[in-house]
Amino acid sequence: MNSFKILIVEDEILIADNINRFLSKKGHQVVGVAISYDEAIQLYQEHQPDMTLLDIRLNGDKTGIDVGEFIQAHETPKPFIYLTSQIDSDSLNKAKETFPGGYLSKPVQKDSLLASIEIIMFKFNSGKEELKNIPLYDGDKNHLVPIDSILFIEAEHIYVKVHLNDGEIILQRNTLKDFIDQLPEGQFLQTHRSFAINLKQISHWDSEKIYFGEVGVPVSRSKRKEVYSILKLN
Repeated sequence: MNSFKILIVEDEILIADNINRFLSKKGHQVVGVAISYDEAIQLYQEHQPDMTLLDIRLNGDKTGIDVGEFIQAHETPKPFIYLTSQIDSDSLNKAKETFPGGYLSKPVQKDSLLASIEIIMFKFNSGKEELKNIPLYDGDKNHLVPIDSILFIEAEHIYVKVHLNDGEIILQRNTLKDFIDQLPEGQFLQTHRSFAINLKQISHWDSEKIYFGEVGVPVSRSKRKEVYSILKLN
């Protein structure tokens, strides 16, 4: 069995302690237990867990769904599982928009918890080639974007602009390298320190630019030999 760093966000101390002891016994590293949104954010930033278990209902005004939104908006979002007892339809819809790895009903069945962690982390760590969509958060709402619809990615200061084939641009707080690392290997190619392209979407190219219809993306001199060699093979 693989070992992962896990953060528990649960305001019922007995439940949290029970899960903590069980996961530790099974070889996982529990990096902390949070009972509120603020504690969860602090621990997440400090330890960067592989997986977070999120009780939807927490002490205070903010819920586990707010924590899920924070994780999804992070530069390198990691999987999380919602723990629920009873949930109304509005909360369920909000929870779905954060793209969780899964849901587990309370009282949590230990075998189901262990299996869910293993399956979700396996998909996260080995499924890039099979990835069809990527969740993006623009600071206001979540988008589930088909990867093949991305034309190119443009770096701008501490953000990247994700250019889509319908003309939409989604802004992400991320570096170009870290964003490319989330995408299927071999499909995206960096042509310039500020640009990366989707090889599946190219319409044509010349000696200085690669085009997506009428839109051209520059190729830096230092990358021309590598980039054009790859284009000839695709």
